Amino acid sequence: MIVKFFRRSKERGSKPINYFLGAEKDRKFARVLSGDPDITEHLINATKFENKYTSGVLSFAERADEISEADKLAIMRSFETTLFPGLDPDQYDILWIEHSDKDRFDVDADGKQIEGTERSGRLELNFVIPCHELRTGKRLQPFYAGTDLRRVNAWKNIINRELKTLKGDAVADPNDPRRHRKINKYLGSAPKPSPFDLTAKKDSKKSELDLAGRDELRASIHRHMLAMLSERNTELHDRKAVVHELTTGLDLILENTANKSITISHPLLLDKNQKPLRIRLEGGIYNKDFTPENFTAVANEKYDNSRIRRKIKDDNNYEIGMQIKTEQNKELYKDAIAPPPLNIAVKPVITAETQQKSTETLPVRDNAPKKHVYRP
Repeated sequence: MIVKFFRRSKERGSKPINYFLGAEKDRKFARVLSGDPDITEHLINATKFENKYTSGVLSFAERADEISEADKLAIMRSFETTLFPGLDPDQYDILWIEHSDKDRFDVDADGKQIEGTERSGRLELNFVIPCHELRTGKRLQPFYAGTDLRRVNAWKNIINRELKTLKGDAVADPNDPRRHRKINKYLGSAPKPSPFDLTAKKDSKKSELDLAGRDELRASIHRHMLAMLSERNTELHDRKAVVHELTTGLDLILENTANKSITISHPLLLDKNQKPLRIRLEGGIYNKDFTPENFTAVANEKYDNSRIRRKIKDDNNYEIGMQIKTEQNKELYKDAIAPPPLNIAVKPVITAETQQKSTETLPVRDNAPKKHVYRP
């Protein structure tokens, strides 16, 4: 399971709701697990801040029918506690929507669905949160990477370590080196899986790069870099060497570098305005912390042997992070006084159809002492 927060946050409430549920609330393979879409939409529209809502997804490699309903509910409540430590449930609103429409079919080499292979899709737990605290109306920021990322990542690792499928199997660990891809061949508009051949092939000449389009150029770059990585005495020792190969070896223009991607362009591949197309390259080769050892058996063994150490680190990060965030929230919303409970006397409505309880009528007895009256 991975946690992803979406960037969109400034539209009216109908935008995220319609995306998750459909304009007519009829999106296929989508269902509301918790919350009320109408209430969430109205709260987003009533938010006076620039960022009106926060949305994201808990995305699983497992299918929706492989995780029990009780575990789904427990994961949602645990995630809410992680985002809002120190707050009561009536201080925020959150809408949970399940999607199970991804990867429902096997696909052939052309990316077409294979009939007869339909099954439940991968589990996605989507959430939408209006960005204001409900008791005070103050701004509520559910997630800020600078202060919350370590705590949320620790929670993710704890859930992935403890959660089991209905069959008792462990869920996929996204941090496991065995699951790391050297390149992301599914990035862009190409069908999934991509129809182009990604067999490693080193281009001996810069002119051999395919400039037919953005996806074609990205594919040819991937082929070249995979071939470089597969060489015994590879020159790709780190991120700096990768950038050097892209700019010097393939004569590409470096546009931007991020923690998990590199953006380049080619002077001969232009958009409709005759400006170079920007192409983002993703995958382990293009990561900031890239090293060839990340894709070897040694890395797998090292990861397995650090299981106990990683558990201690995650538990410690989560505990400390929760304490800090709890104190911050209590200070920020210290004037958020809980309203007194409503004292409403509920009287039953008795109608002709209301079933009456039979009562036993006791005989009337006179227990008063008897007095004798003497008459003259």
